[in-house]
Amino acid sequence: MTVDLQSSVALITGTDPSNSRFGTGFVIYQDDAVAYLLTCAHVVDDVGGADAVDVEGAPGEVVAYGSAAEVDLAVLRVAPRTDKKPLPLQITGDKDSSFLTAGFQKFGVHFLVRPLQGILGQTVSLAMRGQAERVRAWDLKIEDDYQLQPGYSGSPVLDQASGTVLGVVSHRQGQGERGLAVSVEALPKLWPEMPDNLLQPSSKPVATDVVPKQSSQKGSSTMPRPINLFFSYAHEDEEMRDELAKHLSIMRRQGIISDWSDRDITAGSEWANAIDDNLNRADIILLLVSPDFIASDYCYDVEMTRALERHEAREAIVIPVILRPTRWQNAPFSKLQALPKNAKPVTKWNDQDEAFLYIAEAIHKVAEMQAKKPAPSPRPVPVAHSSTSTATPSEPSPPAVTYNIPAIRKLLKASFDDESLDIFCYDYYRDVHESFSQGMSRTAKIQRLIEHCERTLAFEQLLEVVKEENSAQYQRFESQLKSS
Repeated sequence: MTVDLQSSVALITGTDPSNSRFGTGFVIYQDDAVAYLLTCAHVVDDVGGADAVDVEGAPGEVVAYGSAAEVDLAVLRVAPRTDKKPLPLQITGDKDSSFLTAGFQKFGVHFLVRPLQGILGQTVSLAMRGQAERVRAWDLKIEDDYQLQPGYSGSPVLDQASGTVLGVVSHRQGQGERGLAVSVEALPKLWPEMPDNLLQPSSKPVATDVVPKQSSQKGSSTMPRPINLFFSYAHEDEEMRDELAKHLSIMRRQGIISDWSDRDITAGSEWANAIDDNLNRADIILLLVSPDFIASDYCYDVEMTRALERHEAREAIVIPVILRPTRWQNAPFSKLQALPKNAKPVTKWNDQDEAFLYIAEAIHKVAEMQAKKPAPSPRPVPVAHSSTSTATPSEPSPPAVTYNIPAIRKLLKASFDDESLDIFCYDYYRDVHESFSQGMSRTAKIQRLIEHCERTLAFEQLLEVVKEENSAQYQRFESQLKSS
């Protein structure tokens, strides 16, 4: 079904010219007196709040708002827009089905609206702090020459088969090749006064259990508990810490992480004890590196020292995040893989949102690896047979196995990007990980891992662990990896 999304979406900005944030909304209802647009709650926040919403030159009144920390949807009321076509809403969609979306991105001094196409991933659930109820959402995979941009928040996700909107783009992941959309089924709870028949029911039975069940399989993204994350930072960098925390908010809402900083210390608490307690139970410790961090006696001598002790004891993962340029290459944490890409300071990126997204994606991978890291499998102990062994001569010896090194190299390249390869080696091949140098290419790291397995005759163990981490890629190469 062909739908012109560009004729339905609208640019949402703030009334303050100094605020450059923007997002997308789309018309869902219109009559002679009023039009209603659906967008994200965090778009309203970004442009300056409910009193500062501008919809293409006209004021937008917020009539329903879920807050970015709960249901990330908002409804705006504007004057009728005869140039905009309302889009129908329906609780629909199937995994691997095709969708269309369209949103705004900056183009010089202008804003460009661009349609994109992709396929739906699995349905997921967003957990809200302090509430048992969850919000259904869709994983999005973009299959287009272009990708999601920050301004696509609030864009419609239209099911191509039915021509109806099933969700609203809420978050952009990676470089925009993936994203997350909040299902429109949350709208009636957010907006009880919505016009009748605005939301069409599903054309098929909707599963009552929309919350993913706990799975024991290694590939599951469901975590038994949130991963505790600790921010070690200088207060001069508080604004940048807050920006990073915003980019981690989707992980917090999904129950993937529980983050803590010294700003969470309650009145009357002994601050040093509170910091020690949270530092000592953290699974991931972020060192937010800057000249002020290096200069801070408490950050450098106390928090960093304890963090590295826990890292060496394999009790936690320590990740340096380079916020501002400073001389850190000879610091005790310099042997660790730093973020963002190539340890380029966040302030040196043309788009700092891109840097923070890169950091957030890497942290997401670490959190998932930490949550599903298996206990080491015991190696089989060879049995020594004496000359009086009762084994029958007719029992065949296991056939010799030849490993296809080029195929294994291709498997590793397909299974891991640079950050996930570092995490993988840190978890399973610590000696190999410690031999990596700052700036070493992924190809060189893979070669180092292969050489280790050649020396230790550990290819079988390597393949077993890769299969657990990325079964899809393993199945793709399985027939090429070894021969008897």
